[in-house]
Amino acid sequence: MSKFLPILLLCAAPAIAQPLPTLDEVQFQECLKLASKDPASAVSDASLWAQKKGGYLARACHGFALATDFKFDLAVPILTEAATMAQEKGDPRAARFWAQAGNAAIAAGQPDVAVDALAKALASKSLNNAERADSEVDRARALVALGKSADGEAALATARQLAPENGSAWLLSATLARRLNKLPDALTYIQTSAALRPRDPAVALEAGNIAIVAGDDATARKQWEQTIAIAPDSRQAVSAKAQLAALAAVTATPETEPQSR
Repeated sequence: MSKFLPILLLCAAPAIAQPLPTLDEVQFQECLKLASKDPASAVSDASLWAQKKGGYLARACHGFALATDFKFDLAVPILTEAATMAQEKGDPRAARFWAQAGNAAIAAGQPDVAVDALAKALASKSLNNAERADSEVDRARALVALGKSADGEAALATARQLAPENGSAWLLSATLARRLNKLPDALTYIQTSAALRPRDPAVALEAGNIAIVAGDDATARKQWEQTIAIAPDSRQAVSAKAQLAALAAVTATPETEPQSR
């Protein structure tokens, strides 16, 4: 569900190169590796490490492991604590921890918490453009969930500018534009997203959704069929099948009514 894993692994490498990593740094890297394979064991190890004064690195791994295990509501406060402690220590990785707290908060259904955490991440200068774009995408998701569509549009525009190769930014831009009935923009965004992610079922599904709103039933059917072909067991395929069934019901030839006598 979440893009949590690939982003948080960026935290494994110290922001400042060290010829000889400290024991805590080595343990942090090992903890992250374990969390990606066995999150339940990593939760236990990180918790024990934190009790032994593992500091914010122990808490960051603990939060990562919880999020990897889809326990987002538990991950949020721990990642927030890790980010706060890292910031107090002047560790530039604090921005990444804030970003992860925001990402987990979205998954936990806490968009207000997410907006606050992501604002703190973006206030730092330690994130590169790709990371800033990811945070802007997450901020847009949270803002839209709070009913602030215009602010969400602005965040997505920033994300597209920072990282034109970010497929999520273009896909979410297309979805939001469709919902706001800005079809020319939606079509432009989904075409770019499709070029970046030609085998993404979410892109194909959204392309079909945009086509049906634009009145292009044939393209909509083609895109939904492609969604199913790309990932037949995905949740996008479930949605595509439902859309195809609805389209078939609408376009079916109605039975001739009996003539009145």
